[in-house]
Amino acid sequence: MSFCFLLVLVIFGENASLIFGHGRLIDPPSRSTAWRYGFKTPINFDDQELFCGGFRNQWYINGGKCGICGDPFNGERRNELPNGIYAKNLVITRIYNQNSVIAAKVKLIKNHKGFFVFKLCPARSMQVEVTQECLDSNVLQVVNSREKFKYILPTRNRGIFTIFLRLPRGLNCERCVLQWTYTASNSYGICKDGKDREGCGPQETFRACADIKIVQKLSNYKR
Repeated sequence: MSFCFLLVLVIFGENASLIFGHGRLIDPPSRSTAWRYGFKTPINFDDQELFCGGFRNQWYINGGKCGICGDPFNGERRNELPNGIYAKNLVITRIYNQNSVIAAKVKLIKNHKGFFVFKLCPARSMQVEVTQECLDSNVLQVVNSREKFKYILPTRNRGIFTIFLRLPRGLNCERCVLQWTYTASNSYGICKDGKDREGCGPQETFRACADIKIVQKLSNYKR
C-alpha cells in the first residue's frame, strides 16, 4: 500500500464527521452522545448521523416513519431500550426543576435549514422504553422562536444552537425521555401550489433521545 494512499485514508478518517456529519443533541446529552461529556456510556462515533436510516429508507420504504431515537424504523433499534447497544448503562444526563424553562443545545456539523421539535414523555422505569404516542402528546413550547412549537433555524451556519423550552406544568419524573427531531428543508419537492421548490415535500430527518429527571425543587434534591 503506497504512502499517498495511507495519507488519504488518514485525512479522510479525521474529516469524515465534517463530510458526512449533520447534528447531535449535546445538552442534555443524548444516549449516543453522552460519552463525549464524561458519562460512562457506549461510544458512538456516528452520533451525528441518527437519520432514520437515510432519506430513501425513511420515505420510500417506511413511508416517513422513524425509530424513536433516530434508528431505522425497519431496522435494529440501537438507541432504544431494552436491547439497544447505546441504551446500555442508561444514565440521567440532566436534572431540571419542575415548571422551568430549560436551555437545550444542538450542535449542527452540517446545516440543512429546517426546524427542531422537542417532545417529552415520562418513563415507567429505567428498563422500559417510552412510546412515540406518549412523546407526541407532549410537544414542548419553544420560547425563542417565531413558531410556538418549532425552533426555526435562524441561519445557514453550522455550530451550536441554544433552544429555550418550557417544561409541562406540574410534571415531575424519575426519568423522562426528551426527544429531539430535526426536520431539514433543503430537499426539493412538490409544494401545495403544485410547483417544485426547495423545502417542499418529504425531508431528511434526524433524531436523538436524552434521559432526564424533573424534580419539584432542584435545591432540595439529594443526589
